[in-house]
Amino acid sequence: MELVGKIKPDALVNLAELSILSFKNNSIHGNLMEFSYNAKLKKFFLSGNRFDGEIPSSLLGLNFLESLQLQENNLASSIPGFNQSSLREFKVSYNNLSGKIPDTGILQSIGLSSFVRNQDLCVAPTPTAYSSLNDSSDPPNSNKKNPFFSSTLMVVGVIVLVVLLIFFIIYYKKYKNLKKQMKRKNSVQVDEEKLYTYLT
Repeated sequence: MELVGKIKPDALVNLAELSILSFKNNSIHGNLMEFSYNAKLKKFFLSGNRFDGEIPSSLLGLNFLESLQLQENNLASSIPGFNQSSLREFKVSYNNLSGKIPDTGILQSIGLSSFVRNQDLCVAPTPTAYSSLNDSSDPPNSNKKNPFFSSTLMVVGVIVLVVLLIFFIIYYKKYKNLKKQMKRKNSVQVDEEKLYTYLT
């Protein structure tokens, strides 16, 4: 709808029955709203705007939250420790978030593509896994080769090579036999022509 401007932090206070909220793909800026009075909220779409500031901790109290999509904004600070068992979709990519992804069962089970393009956000809560998510949505060490996969690939390659070699040998033999037959046929034809010439 090409909405612009800000939304007041308390704009949703009187909407206690609100279950779905979508402002996606507009040009709204400013801080996110307060959600302490929206306990029934299930789906929340704010992607593709210019919201800034923190992700409000009041979202942690929404026990029926199923989908939270905040990607493509200017949100900063760290990610709160979402752990609602109802949460199935969580997207915060393309923001300015920092710190570690909280070590909660829900957030750790979500694909890393939901966190990419956050300059200072780390892929894991442990200090040893401080890999940035700026350039790729692939898991850490995904470029390392799996030994089993490499061995399998090598065996398959050898088998394919052997099969091709067998086909080549069979083809070559058939070609050679065909060439001999053609030569023999041509020779017989020449002899017949000579005999016919002699008789006539």
